[in-house]
Amino acid sequence: MVARFPHIAICCGLMLSAIGLCAQDRNVLRSCLDSCDEAEQAGAYLDALRFADRAMKEAERLGDSTMLASVLVRRSEVRQKNGDLNGSLTDLHDALSLYEAAANDTGRADVLNAIGSIHHYDGNFARALGYYRRSLDLRKARAVPEEMAVLYGNLGSAMEQLGELDSALYYHRANLAIRKGLGAPSWIAVCYANLGECFDKMGEGDSARHYLEASLALLEGKDDDYRRSHVLRLLGMVHLHEGAFADAVRHCRRSLVLATAIKSLLLKKDCYECLYQAYRGQGRTTEALQALEAHGRAQDSLFAVERGKENIRIEMEYQFERQQLADSLAQVEAQHQAEVVYQQRLTKERDQKRLFLFGTVAVLMVAGGLWSRLHHMRRSRNIIQQERDRSDRLLLNILPKPIADELKATGRAQAREVEGVSLLFTDFHGFTRMSECFAAQELVAEIDRCFRAFDAISARHGLEKIKTIGDAYMAASGLLHADPHSAAKAIRAALEMQAWVRARAVELAEEDLPCFCMRVGIHTGPVIAGIVGDTKFQYDVWGDTVNTAAHMESSGAVGEVNISRATHAMVMHEPGFVFTPRGMVMAKGKGALEMYFVGTHAVQNGSADRATHGEVV
Repeated sequence: MVARFPHIAICCGLMLSAIGLCAQDRNVLRSCLDSCDEAEQAGAYLDALRFADRAMKEAERLGDSTMLASVLVRRSEVRQKNGDLNGSLTDLHDALSLYEAAANDTGRADVLNAIGSIHHYDGNFARALGYYRRSLDLRKARAVPEEMAVLYGNLGSAMEQLGELDSALYYHRANLAIRKGLGAPSWIAVCYANLGECFDKMGEGDSARHYLEASLALLEGKDDDYRRSHVLRLLGMVHLHEGAFADAVRHCRRSLVLATAIKSLLLKKDCYECLYQAYRGQGRTTEALQALEAHGRAQDSLFAVERGKENIRIEMEYQFERQQLADSLAQVEAQHQAEVVYQQRLTKERDQKRLFLFGTVAVLMVAGGLWSRLHHMRRSRNIIQQERDRSDRLLLNILPKPIADELKATGRAQAREVEGVSLLFTDFHGFTRMSECFAAQELVAEIDRCFRAFDAISARHGLEKIKTIGDAYMAASGLLHADPHSAAKAIRAALEMQAWVRARAVELAEEDLPCFCMRVGIHTGPVIAGIVGDTKFQYDVWGDTVNTAAHMESSGAVGEVNISRATHAMVMHEPGFVFTPRGMVMAKGKGALEMYFVGTHAVQNGSADRATHGEVV
């Protein structure tokens, strides 16, 4: 589990007695660093940075490169926690140069790990991996277990983010072995959580649950609500990926309670995202919408926190530049006094002063240009991300989410055979005749209204819309995930569609306008599903099940839902349904097929006299 800031295992002990400093110098430097720690703990980052700068000046005055490198590392931590990643990296690279010049491998290993952690936090996982490996090469010589465990954990997390899951498992297990040897239950729980998350990404749900539940057991009774909340959310995601939406809701709700208690916006955002997907999978549209709205609020709050950090960082830079300017003015004043004393060097020192001022202006201009460029790059990155999100939403309007994810990941989606799919076909009766009663725009508007209603009904009952062909509508239940209730869901959706068409007919009749009436047919069986074509592609299904479902619709009756024997066998004991046997009905190209009308107690009255629609054998 990678925390808000990845592991920064940097030893900042100054070892003052080992370098022979006098007691007064040691006390001044220690006082500056202690004040820096206190200000940082209080959240006063400006004060913390000022104390770190004073410690820098003391270390420079003493002329000790190892001490200066340690102070640079300390200042980089203050900058990183305030979001100034560029400033933090600058300090760390300066410290790395000093440690390399002093051939201090321990310091080099610490700094390389810290640089990798910053790139890790900034999402540059490949670059982070390179620094972690360089640090690991140096630390192998000392083989200190705690240091090796930290690096194994960082390497595993970075490789997991890069999709190198087998390598990630290797390092997570190496980390776990060391932590067990050290007897650190909290870190063992972290290792279990990392392994569980990795197995979930590999699609191995049983292993993922085993490690996550083991992690949760170790955390029970511990004062570590952040990690408990994180592990509970990961468990919810495992259940979500397996289609166990009720279990996903249960774990994510427990995680949300803990995240709310500790006021972690990041955890709350992730919990709401998990709940949204679980509720959506259950067909609980209202709860899903509420979770999505809460996710948006949490995201906005996170942006507000980041903006606050950015404001503090800008203020820190302003204070730093002001101090630099004050130092420059003091230096100019000293030069002026020197000019008064040494009149004979007036011309020479005036040229030096001008050169200094011009150089300062040039540096400020370059800094301003770099800052402007950085700001432009961030804005461009945000715009690109917005366009990518828009493209993803458009793709999800064309393809189911699992198919869209596969297409984005591999560039194509493999066709697959799916068993137990219930296909639903609708068709408006007498559409050609009715179309003559409408103007073109009115006809399209009425069809659009009908199909929008069918889309909402399909989504509510968990059906996947396949396509529309003219006035025909086609949807499937149990296509993306195996569902023993696919037939029942398809029938309920069909009955609701018929009810909507009847209600719409009443509305149009009151306005003395022509209205549609509709046949619906359903058949259950295996299909082949996939994407057709390279341009204007669509997700489609093929097989004899499709033809039979179409015959169920064409052999049905207006206002009825006609189902096949295969579908009837799946729902014959389903409560709430009433079936009217039609016997063997001739279907063009298929011969005699056994068919049933299906309804509910509420809509079945008066249906018996329609039981003989079609040609009964």
